Amino acid sequence: MKPNTQHGLLDVQRFETSHWPLAGRAQRQFKLILIRAGYGYHRINGNQFPYRSGDIFFLGPVDSHSFLIDQPTSFCVLTFTELYLSRLSASGQEAWPQLSDQGQLVSQPFVGSIVSNTTEQQHLSALVDMVQAEQFNHGHLLANPIVESLMKTIVSLVDRQLARHPMQLPTPKNASPSLIRRMGAYICHHITQPDRLRIDRMADVFHYSQSHLSALFKQQAGESIQQYIIRYKLQLVEARLRLSNMTISQIADEFGFTDICHLNKLFKQRYQTTPTAYRRRVQVSGLIDPTYAHDAFDAV
Repeated sequence: MKPNTQHGLLDVQRFETSHWPLAGRAQRQFKLILIRAGYGYHRINGNQFPYRSGDIFFLGPVDSHSFLIDQPTSFCVLTFTELYLSRLSASGQEAWPQLSDQGQLVSQPFVGSIVSNTTEQQHLSALVDMVQAEQFNHGHLLANPIVESLMKTIVSLVDRQLARHPMQLPTPKNASPSLIRRMGAYICHHITQPDRLRIDRMADVFHYSQSHLSALFKQQAGESIQQYIIRYKLQLVEARLRLSNMTISQIADEFGFTDICHLNKLFKQRYQTTPTAYRRRVQVSGLIDPTYAHDAFDAV
């Protein structure tokens, strides 16, 4: 079975495929994707991470993604729209700030599975299975109180995982919900493209003078545009060190650092250690899953 492209308020599908036919285009839905079996690579917003059985991915409405499948993979995909989320929230007075933010921003652009704990993976998977069972047995999901209760639990669990996740898009302090959020999304999209992050280029994109844009950002965000970009890049470097086997030189090149020394200096200022020492420490402590560290990253 192949994934379909319907855009209902709420839908759940289960299928197995060896080729992902949807070529990385953004869709105006939230997606919770559970990997039941198989392995390969998840491409999201121009970046690539390996996946395996048990992984769970969450994507916001503006994310663009696809899968490069090495072994035929069984997927379970739960989709819901921003309208459904707002209705769910209104009916139960629930609040899911992380999901709400991801309705506007590119979500989790450089990370893999949102759930690493096996027990939590099983809990979330069981809840999605129950939603699918309701769909199979009753033919519809809306106006179903059991499904509504299940979905509140599911989105609450996802929201909690996103709040825990170290790689959320950094939101500037005291940021307005308009310009600064749009700038944050723009920076996220182009973080590996230094030319697009020049102040003159961003001034053209957002229709401000360079000095006005810089002053406005610093006033509302509490830091300069350059400080924000560096802070975000260092978060992404930290994720690469934990989740990939890329060399320090490759990581420095990917994010546009002048050289390894430049990266080392900035990384040490933030993390009080060098990238090499940080990777060694997390490897020893078991924070890196060795099943993820294979040569596929050389092909990114």
